[in-house]
Amino acid sequence: MPPPLARLLALGGALLAAGTALASGTRVGFKDAFALARGNAFVATADNPSAVYYNPAGLAHLDGRRLSAGVYHISLRSDYRSASGTASMDDGYQPVPQVFFSAKDPDAPWAYGIGVYAPFGLSTEWPGNSPLRTFALKNEQTYLTFNLSGAYRVTPTLSLGGGLTYNRVDTDLRRALGVFGPTDLFRFKGDGDAFGFTLGALWRPDVRHSFGLTYHSRTSVKLKGTTDTIPLVSGEPSEARFPFPDVVIVGYSFRPTPQWNLEVNLDWTNWDRFNTVTIAKPSGAVSLPFNWQSGFFYEFGATRYLRGGWNVSAGYVFTENSTPNDTFTPAVPDSDRSFYSLGTGYESGNLSAHLSWHYADGGSRTVTGSPPSLIGATADGTYENSINAFALSLELRF
Repeated sequence: MPPPLARLLALGGALLAAGTALASGTRVGFKDAFALARGNAFVATADNPSAVYYNPAGLAHLDGRRLSAGVYHISLRSDYRSASGTASMDDGYQPVPQVFFSAKDPDAPWAYGIGVYAPFGLSTEWPGNSPLRTFALKNEQTYLTFNLSGAYRVTPTLSLGGGLTYNRVDTDLRRALGVFGPTDLFRFKGDGDAFGFTLGALWRPDVRHSFGLTYHSRTSVKLKGTTDTIPLVSGEPSEARFPFPDVVIVGYSFRPTPQWNLEVNLDWTNWDRFNTVTIAKPSGAVSLPFNWQSGFFYEFGATRYLRGGWNVSAGYVFTENSTPNDTFTPAVPDSDRSFYSLGTGYESGNLSAHLSWHYADGGSRTVTGSPPSLIGATADGTYENSINAFALSLELRF
């Protein structure tokens, strides 16, 4: 292969990899409508089948068999402006489904649960004619987790839990080269899998106080697939290994009366391990620095239980930006965000339902010093970010 062409293909890989890492870095931490309404402060409560995700130790307190299913329906919005022009990311709603099952004999200390959910992923899309086209067009990634969990009630007040996870990742990412005209394209499509685990502990010294701790292990997924550098090369075999972060959540729940449940959580995502990614392909390997920063979710929630089986909840979450300016890409326009949430639930007999909503104001983020594209453009500018989402969960006990 002529050296200039090899260099161009390698640079194309560099451009794509920035979008790949940021897209795969998108954590989706909301897995249940009731938890979402409470600002996702649920690790010390964990009293429905979504405990498989939030805190597997909570399964030891769920007698009988319970099946819950839900969907988190999310819209991501980002509006960009700079001296080079303006653009708006597609803000169409994306459904993120999840299913959980738990089972426990009332007389046994053991319990188990199964969950299927997406802890990372989502999709972003910028217009093909935007000034950001050489950084991001359409980025889609699905990270699907199958979790088999168990729990044991060690004492009347202490339970421990854990789970094994199988994680499947599918990726389809695209951006323009900006060199050969309006239809040139660099695309990576690949898939891979990895195993992981979760651990949890729940301590309830009395009816008013509860303490929870959950750990989600890191995973490292080798994605194998192809890259297309149009109009130069199609179907070039390639692979890249992406590290996904481990997560630690601690929480405290206070129930001053049976009608109230107040909780605070501290949720940490270990992005510090996400430093350099290498894309291997025949036209040349590309090693790229990302240098992500670990960040916290600060979560606060309150639930008021009403007569007739109803409840209402409200919550607040503050999330920290993890992406420094010098590795920024609009594939995922990250920023500090404040989430405000509300929800209501109803329980009758063996059925319960929860509906909730939250809105995240990401404010304005001004980016300077971002990496240039092949044509020398940058993603520098101001981004106005927000998130709007609804969640619905249904539970059947039998």
